[in-house]
Amino acid sequence: MSERVVSVSPELFRSAWRKFATGVSIVTTRQPDGGAYATTANSVASVSLDPLLVLVSFGNGGTTHANLVRERRFGINILRDDQAAIAQRYAASPPEERRLLPPAHRLLPSGTALLNDALARMDCRVVSDVGAGDHTVFIAEVEHIEVSGGAPLIFYDGRYGTVAEAGPEPTP
Repeated sequence: MSERVVSVSPELFRSAWRKFATGVSIVTTRQPDGGAYATTANSVASVSLDPLLVLVSFGNGGTTHANLVRERRFGINILRDDQAAIAQRYAASPPEERRLLPPAHRLLPSGTALLNDALARMDCRVVSDVGAGDHTVFIAEVEHIEVSGGAPLIFYDGRYGTVAEAGPEPTP
């Protein structure tokens, strides 16, 4: 059976990546006035265990990108399966509304905002950034981690959802 070859395009590229299920996070950064700013992101990944490195990727020209370039610090808040409304809020709201964090959050001494109810939370310091087309990939060292119990929120084919439980949650 032969596969049909199709020309590539941004629309086809986007359609293909919609088939890749990802976790959902809220990335928090700081504004020039020191206030928090949040955006939904699924372009987040672990990079290294030694040292502990993660990466995030954001479009050039956006507020989150500008905050990362200036502040060189961010928080990753991995969302639970019951937090789709939070994900939608920070994915679709205008920039002025992204400054308003949920009541259940706190600021670390570093100034990074973390969401108390997230499945996992990390405070990260940017150590490198690389231009990649219309985005920048920010690589950061993880300086603080907190983990809670629960199941993750996922994003697949343009929708938020949950994963079927693979078995009992491991005991710490």
